[in-house]
Amino acid sequence: MTGLPPEFYECMRSTLGADYDEYISMLDNDPYRGLRVNTLKADDYTVMSLLGLEMKKTPFCDNGYYISNSIKGLGNHPLHHAGAFYLQEPSAMSAVSALGIRPGMKVLDLCAAPGGKSTQIAAALQGSGLLWSNEYVRKRVSILASNLERCGVGNAVISNCDTGVLCEELASCFDAVLVDAPCSGEGMIRREANAVSEWALSNRTMCAERQAEILNNGAKAVKGGGTLVYSTCTLSGEENEQTVDSFLNEHPDFHLVDIDCEYGRPAYSHFNTVNDLSSARRIIYSDGGEGHFVAKMIKSGDEFCQIADHREINKTDLSSFYEFYKDNFYDEVNAVSIGDSVYIVPENVPIVKNLGVVRSGIFAGELKKGRFVPAHHLYMCKKPDECKKVMMLSIDDVRVGQFLHGAEIPCENKGWCGVAVENILLGFGKASSGMLKNHYPKGLRIC
Repeated sequence: MTGLPPEFYECMRSTLGADYDEYISMLDNDPYRGLRVNTLKADDYTVMSLLGLEMKKTPFCDNGYYISNSIKGLGNHPLHHAGAFYLQEPSAMSAVSALGIRPGMKVLDLCAAPGGKSTQIAAALQGSGLLWSNEYVRKRVSILASNLERCGVGNAVISNCDTGVLCEELASCFDAVLVDAPCSGEGMIRREANAVSEWALSNRTMCAERQAEILNNGAKAVKGGGTLVYSTCTLSGEENEQTVDSFLNEHPDFHLVDIDCEYGRPAYSHFNTVNDLSSARRIIYSDGGEGHFVAKMIKSGDEFCQIADHREINKTDLSSFYEFYKDNFYDEVNAVSIGDSVYIVPENVPIVKNLGVVRSGIFAGELKKGRFVPAHHLYMCKKPDECKKVMMLSIDDVRVGQFLHGAEIPCENKGWCGVAVENILLGFGKASSGMLKNHYPKGLRIC
């Protein structure tokens, strides 16, 4: 591979040991590509049938599939816009699988952007429990929110907060915490050009220090008996085995456990660690994915704290919202307002102050001069049979493409109306005089 200094190969030989030759033999191959079916919106059979692709399952996730590097344009496919699948490197799905998510759990994704792992957690929760997705880098929060919205996630809190502040405030609140830590990215050498150009041995030490801090913070948020998963997309022993070893030495209330999986290989034993880390898993190319590391730990004890809900009594007149909702949906909800913004906050999803919360629950829309204007997020969290008015379009209907381009399309309904492709909500608009005024967000439209 061009662009890598001789020091890289020397470093990999030391890091990978007996796996070095196997790794080098595949270094110039194309990277793996994959997609994960979002079971909040569709099932595997529907997605595969409508995409018309032959896809092989990955070992990393029940709903994960390999896709060929020759396939282009899936990001513009209507099913992707509808949130029916998420494009994700296959081995990146392994960390959430290790968490062992069950519906009803409270889960913290501490370094969540761009949202691949958060949307995978949400699918496993199946609309119940709580997902808290935090991202420290402010400019990455919007893409995190957009991906959760597209995938129909309504039981999430999204925050932009320092991990130390967040986990101190939410100590012992979560059944499971994922620390998918920022890393030197060595595992993505084949996939991302900047991983090649930015490689430097010094990055390992810098990243390991940051990872240790985030992992220590994340540990505070795990309840007694809860799960902490640490993952990276690097090959570095400093950032992987040695970081976990140091953490276990400093936190005797945590112990490493086996990951119930059939992927990867045991963590390396040649880093002179104090603890036996063979239960952690490494993934290299011959394991069917790009480079990843996953370690699963359980916290002893029974300490558990509830997340305090700081919502105030709603003083805003929400009658226009409830009138809209009754006209357009079959279920009943309770809404809160923050300024002119209206949110539907499901059970177990709190409204919290002073933790950089960007969104809590479903952003339903805006109050504007006595009327309510719905938001994209509201419709993306719905199924067609929950809507009183919806256009049902087939995948090959020309109106699907027109809608995604932002055009008005013919519509026999009147008023607010959902738009579905193959029984999956794609967006909405407002119909009158035989045409639907398009409310698909401008930033998402196909140019």
